[in-house]
Formats: sequence, C-alpha cells, structure tokens
Amino acid sequence: MKRILFFETTTFTGATRVTRTIAKKIRGHFKTNITVINDCNNPKKEIIEAIEHEQPDILFSSFTTINPDVIDVGKGMSLTVVVRSDYKLKDITKAEQERAYESYPKADWIIAQTPEMKQELLDIIPALDAKRIKVMDNPIDEEYLLEKASEPNPFPDNGNYHFIWVGRKDPIKDLPTLQKAFTIVHRQYPNTDLTLVTNDPNPFCWIKNADCLVICSISEASPNVLREALFLGTTVISTDCSPVIKELLPHERIVEVGNYLELAEKMLDLVSKRNIILNSN
Repeated sequence: MKRILFFETTTFTGATRVTRTIAKKIRGHFKTNITVINDCNNPKKEIIEAIEHEQPDILFSSFTTINPDVIDVGKGMSLTVVVRSDYKLKDITKAEQERAYESYPKADWIIAQTPEMKQELLDIIPALDAKRIKVMDNPIDEEYLLEKASEPNPFPDNGNYHFIWVGRKDPIKDLPTLQKAFTIVHRQYPNTDLTLVTNDPNPFCWIKNADCLVICSISEASPNVLREALFLGTTVISTDCSPVIKELLPHERIVEVGNYLELAEKMLDLVSKRNIILNSN
C-alpha cells in the first residue's frame, strides 16, 4: 500500500482543515500521516527528516508558504509531489509568487480550487502543463461537522438575532466593512449581536446556532466556511469575493466587495423578516 505524507504549518487555516479532511477520506486506500512544519522560514530540514522517517511514496502540501520547498525536496528525492493552491496567486506576496513560478512546474500534480484559479496559474506560470492541474472543490467532513455542531448552543438565550463571522483576522478578510455595517444594523435593531469566531477549536456549534453567517472578504479562493454553513443549514450573506459565491448563494445574499451600506441593507432585511414572523405569532 502506498504511503502519503501530508504537510501542515503551525497556523491553522482553511488549508489545514482541507488537508485533514483529504487525509481522512483516503485513509484505507493509502497509508497516511501528517507532519507539521514548525519553521516556515527554513522548512527543508524538517521536510527531509519527515521523509526519512516516514518513507512515503507521495508528498502532499496545501500551503503556499511551504509548497515550493515540498516540491524541491520531494522531486530531489524522486518522489511524487502533489500541491494544492490555498490562495489565488494575485493574493500572495511577490516573493511567494516568484517561488511558485520556479517550483510549481516541477510538481506532478497541482490542485486548483476553482476553474478560475487553474486559469490564473496558467496565465501567471506559462511553463505549467494544464493537464497536470486538476480542479477540485474543497471537501468537507460531514460526520465531523455534525458531531461538533451538536454540542451545546454557545449563544445566550436572549432572543437576539445572532450574526457571526468565522475566520482568521487578516486584512484580506475586511472586518472593518462588516463592523461598519453591523453598527448600522444594531442602531436600528438593538436586539442583534455580532460574534467574531476566531481561533475557536469548534466554530461549528456557533455556525449551526447562528441566524446568519457573514463573509466580508475582499478576495477568497473557495471559502470553506461557506460550504460548512450551507451544509449546517445556516443563512449566509457574502461579498462577491470568489466565483464560488455566485454558484452557491442566491443574488439577494451577495454584496459588492467593500460596500458596507449594501451589506447593512442585506443584514437589516434578514432581521426585519425575522421580526415580522415573531410578531405575527
């Protein structure tokens, strides 16, 4: 049975969750193990040590910060290397783009989250072989989500309309737009609250029990939290930050990037409709 060695970084991101989900889903078909790279500034030593210890046939990495090193080390040791793009190339630093430009053509396979990301890779890195780039939606671990979502409701039983945001605090997530929008909403409807869920080991009980999850990013590849919220039956409002948004959400739940007034309008509409239902009862 072939052995796959997965690499992670110490920072937990959507790529971490995708890596673990893929490893779980293929277990039984491959021997799998996950190694965490602690030094992203000089990861090659740890990558080599992990390979020597695990003796894998295939390497898998889903992190822009270490993908080039996994490719260079893996191909130098005649291993099969699969990398996944966790960001659009336009959203990473120029130094990271240059490293991808040099290393990605050597990978055996590259996973792009959307057709648009595949095309971007081909446009920016002409040496890539289109046949080696596979488009694959981010998988979700349904069993794990349901288990975690079944934990006790973390929201107070105060009758409020609960908005949440889930993710890491990064400028590309554009939290100021959401905060300005919520200020408008809360001024009109004091029985609302906004919870920012970050670094929580179980965001899914929050998502399951929220009235609405808001995605306010400037740019996303294919946001995991969108699919997770929809799977758990939670209403989502999102900025038009990824082609996936228009595929998964109705028009009335999509907002122009950075437009806090439009975002507030969509949020107000949801609260108003909830209040009408409550008052009619």
